[in-house]
Amino acid sequence: MTAPWRSASRYSGAGVELLVAILLTAGLGYWLDRRFWGGHGWGLMAGLLLGLCAGTRNLLRSAKRVQADLEREDEHPGAKRWKVDENWVHKPPED
Repeated sequence: MTAPWRSASRYSGAGVELLVAILLTAGLGYWLDRRFWGGHGWGLMAGLLLGLCAGTRNLLRSAKRVQADLEREDEHPGAKRWKVDENWVHKPPED
């Protein structure tokens, strides 16, 4: 029962990772800009771009893992993690 939830949780944090990467590098750039470069905003912009690139790279890597998992499940239909018992959802027709 926990296997489907484990696989779902593995990929659900991708958006949060993108946001954290952007915020951390932008915050670091802002701090460096105020501390050393006179507050002109170049550090903040560099941090935003670096965070966007790093977060997008991580997001694409997660998407490739999801695609590989889906392809693996399609190759082996019996190995799918999500199974629905149709008799539980719908009663079989009575003849």
